[in-house]
Amino acid sequence: MLNGQEVKEELGKLYETKEKYTVVFSGKKSGKINGLYKPACCEIVIHDKNFENDNLLMYTAIHELAHHIQNTERGEKTTRAHTNLFWAVFYDLVDKAEEAGIYAPDIDEDMKKLIEEARDISKETARLQRKLGEVIIKINEACGKKGLRTEDIVERRAQISRAGMIRAAAARNLGDCGVGADIQEEAAREKNSEKRAAIIRSGRAGKSVAQIKYERADAREVKTNEIERLTLERGRINRTIEALKDRLEEITKEIDEKSEGRKEWERKTNFYGEIQPA
Repeated sequence: MLNGQEVKEELGKLYETKEKYTVVFSGKKSGKINGLYKPACCEIVIHDKNFENDNLLMYTAIHELAHHIQNTERGEKTTRAHTNLFWAVFYDLVDKAEEAGIYAPDIDEDMKKLIEEARDISKETARLQRKLGEVIIKINEACGKKGLRTEDIVERRAQISRAGMIRAAAARNLGDCGVGADIQEEAAREKNSEKRAAIIRSGRAGKSVAQIKYERADAREVKTNEIERLTLERGRINRTIEALKDRLEEITKEIDEKSEGRKEWERKTNFYGEIQPA
């Protein structure tokens, strides 16, 4: 098994980070997580007793390295640890690690057959999605002629959600792209023909859905996540302000009530504890 220094050296071959980090083996077994990244001190902690081989250990180490890159180089500040950006960075690293032999999963013939079977099913799902889109368009045209509501026919009678209806209708004109249903959906969302073709090429080249989504989003997602963080912070501040306003009103009311009581007491007494006549 690799030790902590050897893991650090392998990660260094894979990616040269701008910010330094350390790799620490906990010497423990954890039933919850295989490793973690501490952004405050740029430390990767690996529960090395969880692993029976170097491949699984390196997969976790690469995962935590992706968090380091996400936090120190990509400018992503968000409450979510595993964003599209993270998965894109991670799978890019795994691709490089596999090419370099740093990560070499033992995929036998039986596993290869299962992978191909899953891909074939996803492609068939994509084909049926396109076919469904064609039928939905026909339903929509028929509803226009017969004075019917498309939503009533598709959602209530055919039991297809509005989102499903939109996805299918968008995919109908793509033709056989040679990709699975999830990547086809990403392509269908893209209106620009050149970018749509790029998505399909990436899918055919073996890129994951997360990598393709990030290619689509590019820097926009980082901006979106920053907006999300600021929006959440604004919400917390607004809630605090509202709570303080409510408390201020309660205190003001209590002061007014006590002031009225004080005036009434002063009116009825002569300040020596003697009750004045009404």
